[in-house]
Amino acid sequence: MKRMFSVLSMLVFTAGILSAMDAKEIVDRMEKAMDVEDAYLHAYLENTDRFGTLRSEFDTYRNADGDTLLIVTDGPDRGQKILRLSDDIYIYYPDADETIRLSSSGLKESFLGSDFSYEDLTGNDEFDERYDYSLEGTEDYNGISCYRILFNAKSLSETYQKQEVLVDCERFVPLRSRLFSRSGKLLKEIFYDRYVETDGIIYPTYMKVENSVKKDNYSTVTILEFDFDGEIDDGLFSKEELSW
Repeated sequence: MKRMFSVLSMLVFTAGILSAMDAKEIVDRMEKAMDVEDAYLHAYLENTDRFGTLRSEFDTYRNADGDTLLIVTDGPDRGQKILRLSDDIYIYYPDADETIRLSSSGLKESFLGSDFSYEDLTGNDEFDERYDYSLEGTEDYNGISCYRILFNAKSLSETYQKQEVLVDCERFVPLRSRLFSRSGKLLKEIFYDRYVETDGIIYPTYMKVENSVKKDNYSTVTILEFDFDGEIDDGLFSKEELSW
């Protein structure tokens, strides 16, 4: 009887901890679990539509300030480079030997014709500055207990005005994001899977985005290599270096 009482007490205590958590604490723990400073990734992108599947490979470099450089290493757009500094995107086209600048409104544009936008792959993770959020409850997702967090943009310039994110209750990592327009229209869903843990960082090595507007379209990113321990040369994040 004492053993049963102990088990029941622990269950009640655990439930009390979970219910006491608010949206900010959950989001803060999610950011901490996935927080990296300097990072290098090598991945391949597959974009599928009614015409078939197209594959490209790319390298990603990111520093502690959130500056991000994508370099296409294989595929039809080989040699193209995408640099994000703050809310500006600079794209280098090797065939024309030309760099163009996109303002913050260009963050919603497609990366290499896929359903991933520049915002999806280079986004700023400072959620406190960009969104208000609330805990909408819990939900079972593929047998995993998740918090359902609703994000509402503080600025009309945000690419996604509303997001609904399922966060693993145990690992505090996102498993699915539903992204909405200002009018509340579902634009896309992003699924995160095949997490790996290294040096206290938990990171997905597979992401799939399904286009809710074009039903036959979906894109995936699979990470083949990653390094979260190395130092990234800040000289890479320069507009002047894009043409080299």
